[in-house]
Amino acid sequence: MIWVIGGTKDSRDFLEKFIKYDNNIIVSTATEYGAKLIENLPIKTSSEKMDKGAMLKFVDDNKITKIIDTSHPYAFEVSKNAMEVAEEKNIEYFRFEREEIDILPKKYKNFKDIESLIKYVENLKGNILVTLGSNNVPLFRGLKNLSDIYFRILPRWDMVKKCEDNNILPKNIIAMQGPFTENMNIAMMEQFNIKYLITKKTGDTGGEREKVSACDKLDVEIIYLEKKEIIYKNCYKDIDILIKNLIQ
Repeated sequence: MIWVIGGTKDSRDFLEKFIKYDNNIIVSTATEYGAKLIENLPIKTSSEKMDKGAMLKFVDDNKITKIIDTSHPYAFEVSKNAMEVAEEKNIEYFRFEREEIDILPKKYKNFKDIESLIKYVENLKGNILVTLGSNNVPLFRGLKNLSDIYFRILPRWDMVKKCEDNNILPKNIIAMQGPFTENMNIAMMEQFNIKYLITKKTGDTGGEREKVSACDKLDVEIIYLEKKEIIYKNCYKDIDILIKNLIQ
């Protein structure tokens, strides 16, 4: 059986094409939301967060012969563990990595880790829009300027609750499904008088280009959380080429 590490739009795009050639697939996602992205496809799914030990058991239980990693570009530990599992079990590992965009905003800063980013943010004057996802929300809890920080998250009750549990007021929670157009980003940042946007480098799939163009037009500074460097084995940036190599 082929194991696809999913939960992203990339995984859905891959699966919609690949199941025409092989449907002996099980897809793992870290959340139920990730599984819902592919609920209309005729494949098995498993929704659970897995450490390396759980991955090893998953491979044995499902008689996995190949791992196809289409996880989020910032899911460093997932990819690292999956490559180690593939090596230990002597099975093939393939990675799909979305293309990075080739433009930079007029005003931006890069941070290699969330801790240094948080320290910088705490001393900013002006409203801030955070688009890092709900997992990082608790790290902002103790900031003295928390009332100036707005969080754009997925419209799920558990993610809204996570915000509320971390002292974030309802007026500072924007629960909407992206990615967003340039005009939508502009309207949102104008509505909340945003001066800084905190985001990840997620490429066109994650709406990065539209964020950059919107911020440039509004003179908003982008604060990037950079992803950890990782050297992938069998890495592809084109889904069709990946599939061609899988089926040959």
